[in-house]
Amino acid sequence: MARLKFTDKWVSNCAPPRRGRAEHSDCICPGLYLRVTCNGVKTFSVLIRSHRLMRHTLGRYPIIGLADARREAMDLLRKAAELGGQALEPVTLSEIVSQYEELHLKPNVSTWKSVASSLKQAAMQPLLRKQAAKVKAPDVVAVLDTLVAAGKPHAAVNLLKALRAMYNFAVDRGVLTANPCANVRPPVRTTQRDRILNDGEIAAVLQACDKVPAPFGDIVRMLLMTGARRNEVAQMRWIELSGNIWTLPAARSKSNRANVLPLPPAAMALLAQLPRRDDDDGYVFTTTGGAKPFSGFSKAKALLDQASGVQGFTIHDLRRTTRSKLSELGVPWEVARRIVGHSVDQLDAVYDRFNYLDAKGEALARLADHYAGLGKV
Repeated sequence: MARLKFTDKWVSNCAPPRRGRAEHSDCICPGLYLRVTCNGVKTFSVLIRSHRLMRHTLGRYPIIGLADARREAMDLLRKAAELGGQALEPVTLSEIVSQYEELHLKPNVSTWKSVASSLKQAAMQPLLRKQAAKVKAPDVVAVLDTLVAAGKPHAAVNLLKALRAMYNFAVDRGVLTANPCANVRPPVRTTQRDRILNDGEIAAVLQACDKVPAPFGDIVRMLLMTGARRNEVAQMRWIELSGNIWTLPAARSKSNRANVLPLPPAAMALLAQLPRRDDDDGYVFTTTGGAKPFSGFSKAKALLDQASGVQGFTIHDLRRTTRSKLSELGVPWEVARRIVGHSVDQLDAVYDRFNYLDAKGEALARLADHYAGLGKV
């Protein structure tokens, strides 16, 4: 029986067989099965291998959903392994990545797509095909060395962090017994970046925004005017905008907190000239009519560097530049911190419920006026 990647949509639409019953196996949670009868009754169950093969019925769909079925199945498999002193059915590292993505990253990590992409990158392909329990520290080090040799040291550091967290997840659930990354050191020493653009460089970058393919130039302008993170701006939807208020939802924020920003007139003028489809669910910065957000940052950034003549800065440095510029313009610390969505003291977060909306608006307007004096915003 081939394993399938169960999804809520697939389970809901799974057609019943003409007669008898059909059974399907989940590749995200090995051991989880969905039985579908000819009458359309769908039942989740888990097969547990101990001294003998046992089936435990979890419940009927949709009374029990896919996410709950996976969690219950994993708990039962872990307990069976602990009681029997036996390892669970061998799984590949690719299957562990899928479990980690579905059961932990998606529900808990706002940047889950980036983490999942790191774990599935080209350098990881040889490991993904191996049994997860047979991946050893030297195997991990070899992948990290490959990335460093390719000129991607920070990608190697991020991959090690992701792998270590993923293996901890698998060990905690009893799927694996050891973490091969536990004693692997980062391949390079990371340093905290301190690059900010001066006014001359900001002016050159703003002028160059007209010389790069749309909508990348507008994304750069919006980044400088708001101090938001790259994906927070690039994945902005029209539905998040009401008048001059942009509400970044908690689900899209790295801090998992919503952030409300009163956009200055310059930002509103920028948005007004962008094409917009009939519904409000489309992306603002897009090359696909709102269906997908802009991508291809690497090529666009290289063109921006060439057109502006400003070198040695990353897109994230624009956020640091904006935060520093707010301080330079005399914006109070507590206001500037809330504009860029940085975390605040826990007591402040609990007791200070003031939204600082007017103060944010004044600060962003002052920032936009400063940029206007440098070059075209």
